Amino acid sequence: MMDSRKIYRMLVASPFLLLLLLIVYCFYTGRGQHRKPTHKELDQALLRYMQSKYAIYEDEFTIDQPGDVVWASGDLFYPSTGKYELELESKKYPKRRLKEKVVIRYNFEENTLLDTYMSYVLRDQVEEKFREIFDQVYEQDTYELVMSAPVVPWNNCDFSASIEIEEYLAKTIKNDIDVRVIRDSNYRDEDMKKLLRELKKRGYGIDGGIYYVTRAQYDKYKGRDEWLKSGEHTYEEVVHVTWKKGEEDYGIYYWDTDPY
Repeated sequence: MMDSRKIYRMLVASPFLLLLLLIVYCFYTGRGQHRKPTHKELDQALLRYMQSKYAIYEDEFTIDQPGDVVWASGDLFYPSTGKYELELESKKYPKRRLKEKVVIRYNFEENTLLDTYMSYVLRDQVEEKFREIFDQVYEQDTYELVMSAPVVPWNNCDFSASIEIEEYLAKTIKNDIDVRVIRDSNYRDEDMKKLLRELKKRGYGIDGGIYYVTRAQYDKYKGRDEWLKSGEHTYEEVVHVTWKKGEEDYGIYYWDTDPY
């Protein structure tokens, strides 16, 4: 049976060896019996992979929820997607919303690994890039902007630990951006034209909400984090805008009443 200490050293030396080890582990045991690894064994292997891949950030990962196979509930004949998903907590990059988690997804049919960690690492830079866009639409001191990390990894987003912000945005189809702004919602149509023009100019995809609020609604919360963690969205009107990178069409939806 392979020495666990040797496995650990191999993982530290090259995290991508995990792919090979997982395949071998599925068919090899010391007694010659073929078996699949338990969920606990997979979780520990994936945890070590993340710790090794992102060692340069000196972060500490803990398992938030035990991993499990991702099921396609709408498909009665083939309910398994062939993917295994594990949710982690990051000590260095804490969540800003209740449901945020660092997610790593292992596709055991394609032998690929994807994760959402770099969305946390680059979040501040993503927000800064989008502020440059929204500064063309609203006055700087009248709005707050926040990016939410994706809940699952994008299929085309195999990010390395050293990826730069421009490459990250070039690969990301759309970004979850929420904005609350002190502004009369009668200007919404004009605002959206400016926003979409700037988005297409830079090629940044978006999927988010823009909340038009009064000064009193804006001042209800002391800062962005308090507003997000409250789970409340009090507003005069909200615009849901979505535009996927490279597509000609975009979506804009309006709500003029507060559903909360």
